[in-house]
Amino acid sequence: MTDDAVNISITIKVEDVVMEIQRKVPVDAVEESIHSMITGLGQQVLNGVIQVLDDRIAQNVPAGWRNVGTELRWMVSSLGAVRYKRRVYQDEQHSRRKPIDDLFGLPRYGRMNGRVQEMGSSLASSETYRLAADQLSYLIKTPISHSSVQRMVWSVGNRIADGEEAECKRIFEGGEPLEGGQIPAPVLYGESDGVWVHLQREAKRSTEVRVAILSTGRKRVGKDRFRLENKHCMTAIGLNSEAWQEHILREAHAAYDLTQTRILISGGDGNQWVRHSFDQMGLPQQFVLDRFHLQRAARRAYQDKSVARHVVTRLRQEGFNAVAPELKQHIQQAEGNQQKLLLDFYRYVLNNQDGLLDLQYRACSTPACLGAIEGNVDKLVVHRMKGRGCSWRLSGVRAMLALCRNADQLRSHAYRYLPLRTPPRTYRTTQFLEHTIKKM
Repeated sequence: MTDDAVNISITIKVEDVVMEIQRKVPVDAVEESIHSMITGLGQQVLNGVIQVLDDRIAQNVPAGWRNVGTELRWMVSSLGAVRYKRRVYQDEQHSRRKPIDDLFGLPRYGRMNGRVQEMGSSLASSETYRLAADQLSYLIKTPISHSSVQRMVWSVGNRIADGEEAECKRIFEGGEPLEGGQIPAPVLYGESDGVWVHLQREAKRSTEVRVAILSTGRKRVGKDRFRLENKHCMTAIGLNSEAWQEHILREAHAAYDLTQTRILISGGDGNQWVRHSFDQMGLPQQFVLDRFHLQRAARRAYQDKSVARHVVTRLRQEGFNAVAPELKQHIQQAEGNQQKLLLDFYRYVLNNQDGLLDLQYRACSTPACLGAIEGNVDKLVVHRMKGRGCSWRLSGVRAMLALCRNADQLRSHAYRYLPLRTPPRTYRTTQFLEHTIKKM
């Protein structure tokens, strides 16, 4: 080769501003040099676009605003760190307004714009803060600390949670209508469960996270492997049973077309708040006791897999009344701790006897596409928020749960933030939803 470099010239025009970059790319580092050049060019273009937008805003500011000068500002974008100059205004209330900062989602004393905050938050929803900081630093070629990632998580996650909470207040306290979902759901499947996470620097040492999933069925993706169709996940902390039911009702109504829903098949471990999670939806409901918990309770009571399997089979095919005499006989014949375990199992199936029979033995032709809640609890909560010595502040739990639910949308920058406005009225009303739900 006669030359050891390649000359590259790029000209870009932003409105009336012309930017030109010329660079010699060494042959032995072509890819690295081009990547660095393109990144630098992107930062120049972003700076030029900011100046154009600032000029446009200056021509359309409200009449009561007064220009008080310009200020320099650093912004960490997905293209790297950019320094730009923008106008500062004073509004009618003498508050300082910076439209360019608001446009890019820059906090008052922060440097990360909204896009970078979403990137860091989505990474932190599956990895520790330190690992997420390392990955984000590599992606945008700018040093990011783990504490900065934590602030991103708290900011973005709690903003999502605040919007959802305000939406519930607008609906159930303000009486505003909620636009129905578009997903057809002739049959709806719902499951719920709870998991405890450790807290730090809080009055309590742990808190329960409530998890629920809704779907319209399942499809086969391999041998003995299925995937839920049109799955929608919900998580919450600090809600009583009524507020939890309202949260599920809002999410279900926003996601699915409930006008044609004939029946809701619900499942769970038999806990009272789990059994009543879907009550406010106003749909005909069939409850099925989670088979994993039923089989586990039987194995603990009998400590013999074959006997436990026989009892569970009879409970699922014949019901509690047919098996109750046999259970009582086992209790009378046992002694000590074995008798206590059998008595606990008897009380467990007695309290959940309406959910023991399989659906085909209830004259119901709808298949029971249930049993996925444990895996979804692991994906949504356990994998990120338990183990490895994890402990959380309550605000951190609230933020991380919101991020784990919406990680895919945040990763593609497609999440639509809900407004934070709440209604002035405080009375509760749900009558406006009744005409959208077909009752049988």
